[in-house]
Amino acid sequence: MKNKSLRYIKSTLVLGLCALTVSSCLLDDEKTDFGKGTNVVGFASSSLTVRAEANGEEVPSQIPVRVIGPTVKDFRGDLTVTVEVDPSSTAVAGVNYRLDSNTLTLSPDGSDLYEGNLPITILTDGVDTPVNVAPVLKLSITQVTSEGNVVINDKTENVSATIAYTCPFDIADYAGTYLATTDAFGIYIAETLPFEVVVGPGENQITLVNVAGHPEEIDVVVDVDPSNGNLTVPRQPVLNYNNFGATQYGILSWEGSGTSNPSPGFCVGVLDLTNGYFVSAGTFGQFRTVFEKQ
Repeated sequence: MKNKSLRYIKSTLVLGLCALTVSSCLLDDEKTDFGKGTNVVGFASSSLTVRAEANGEEVPSQIPVRVIGPTVKDFRGDLTVTVEVDPSSTAVAGVNYRLDSNTLTLSPDGSDLYEGNLPITILTDGVDTPVNVAPVLKLSITQVTSEGNVVINDKTENVSATIAYTCPFDIADYAGTYLATTDAFGIYIAETLPFEVVVGPGENQITLVNVAGHPEEIDVVVDVDPSNGNLTVPRQPVLNYNNFGATQYGILSWEGSGTSNPSPGFCVGVLDLTNGYFVSAGTFGQFRTVFEKQ
């Protein structure tokens, strides 16, 4: 436990220093850009996932675009952004998606930020799930028209939108063998171990069978929201800290939430959880675990 704690403290310090360094660099870049008086337009993120249940219907969605800069708050007119589809996209127009327009108009709202959403329609007719390879729509901002001083942000002028086709909800899709691919806290005594997920005990519930692989074989019951696949973990034991030689802590419990997502070949293949880690003396904080179906 002592060595484990020291490793955790060291990792936290390193991450903290890295975060400070990155923040410093970002601030320097922003100061440089702002000093030149340049306003920039770009996608809010370089990548995103658009989920659509493959039920034969058309699913409306949006891709965020924004303008930031030192004089944006002084703008009075509209700003028009033009986008083009990158030919390297694997998503096919008329099969996977439809763009009703390749332009987006942003209007001032009195703040120092222009924001808008490029509408996109995801097509699901004829799509068989689970999908082995998710199609990706790549877009680029090619032109901006404005009365103000606005240029295209070369860091965010492109976006890759992954179209994640989901199956109609069936709690049975959650069952299978999973393995942790992310374990930020470290719940395993030694190597990461596979475990089974079974349906039940209640309606829209699943059970992670001995998820930590400890001798006590403690199971964790998770609630599944059938409308969106979101997960809720009511507070309950997950492992015995005595196995790490830390008898002062005893039983450790989880409480948190997460999401379930498809993966290649599986309607549900990923369980992404962020839980609080609690012992009788208090909490270690929140940590993420990601389990992938094998």
